[in-house]
Amino acid sequence: MASQRKIRHRRKKSKEQRYAEWSSLPRCILEMISERLPIIDCVSISNVCKSWRCVLGEELPGWKKRGFPWLLMSGQNQREIRTYVSIIENRVWEMKLPEANGKYFWGSFQDWLIMVQDQGLFSLDVNLLNPFSGGKISLPGIWNFYHKIVLSGLPSENNFICMLLHNRYRELAFWVSGSQSWHKHKLVGHPFEDAVFCNGSFYLLSDGCNIWQIDASSIFSAINEVDTLFGNFSNIETKFHEVKMPERSQLDVIVVSERHRDDRILSYLLESSGQVLLVCRYYSNKPDAVLETRRFEVYTLDLCEFSWKKVESLGDQVLFLGKCSSMLLPAKELGVGMNNIYFSNDPVTPWWNEWDSCHLKGVSARLGLDKSDWKDWGVFRLGNEGSETFCFHGNRDNWAPTWLTAPLWWCCRNISST
Repeated sequence: MASQRKIRHRRKKSKEQRYAEWSSLPRCILEMISERLPIIDCVSISNVCKSWRCVLGEELPGWKKRGFPWLLMSGQNQREIRTYVSIIENRVWEMKLPEANGKYFWGSFQDWLIMVQDQGLFSLDVNLLNPFSGGKISLPGIWNFYHKIVLSGLPSENNFICMLLHNRYRELAFWVSGSQSWHKHKLVGHPFEDAVFCNGSFYLLSDGCNIWQIDASSIFSAINEVDTLFGNFSNIETKFHEVKMPERSQLDVIVVSERHRDDRILSYLLESSGQVLLVCRYYSNKPDAVLETRRFEVYTLDLCEFSWKKVESLGDQVLFLGKCSSMLLPAKELGVGMNNIYFSNDPVTPWWNEWDSCHLKGVSARLGLDKSDWKDWGVFRLGNEGSETFCFHGNRDNWAPTWLTAPLWWCCRNISST
């Protein structure tokens, strides 16, 4: 009996020592291991022991951009509980967001949400919310004449800029941290379709895929000189770049024109490692087509030659496309295949917002449309245009969901891998 008790005691002690060895792993080693793992595996190892979860659940400086791409579903502006879809994990989450009750999602910047509340009479309240850290920023009210908001950086950082794009005119509005009002800047021409911040400047997409460039330092200088409510300032520095599209071979022109003769194009601008990317999304314009996406093309901006260079491969990048919420993330870190474009069911024209389109809700039932193959999001593999026939039917009854990055530290604290 005594010998059996000794054996059990040794086994128990050995088991405790094994657990103690895991929990006492040096912090620097654990951080090195986690940096080399896909983020979904980081969440798994955070469940090994309490000490690992404490380390992986910290907001480490090197992890600011590490996170899961989530889709926030639309049509829930009257709810405190919002639905999220984790594309990588193929899971659906619900999170209580009392700050979002009565508000629409306009877009995001990494883990920050851009929220809008329709006050009526063409008046909107705009707020920035980080649902993970609890950070909040209230922006001055705006008129409901803008189709997109662009941020220069994280709202938690100093000297970030918000820029609005008008939906009817080539007009912009700027707000900087600490300012009490928006400041308008008017240009001549049609409205800008999209914009992105890259290397200290805003790049704005105009007619013919040409680019306007606005340096951030000139915006700060101009705003410091003007202090009137929604005032105009004209001393902002702008540069116009006439940018050439790549020439196609005669055979390519014939093939593309035959396959996509009726296509309409929606364009997105993104920033990737200090470069500006243009993504062209082709919709069928046939009478019986409903939000039918046919293909995508990606280009990079060459400012030396003032031309768009076609991108055949995204490398280790995965592209996520959505209104006011597009982003690129490393494929290896996400543990997914390379060269993929994940996209939401954005409308063909960029000028509308969710709060402007409530009258379209349920239109499919009224028209008797078959919506069995309608979807809220899809995946396109770049480079397979010639070998595969691609066709995506967006869900016309639902406004496009919004992409958001759920930070790794938050997932390690709050999500079990089981």
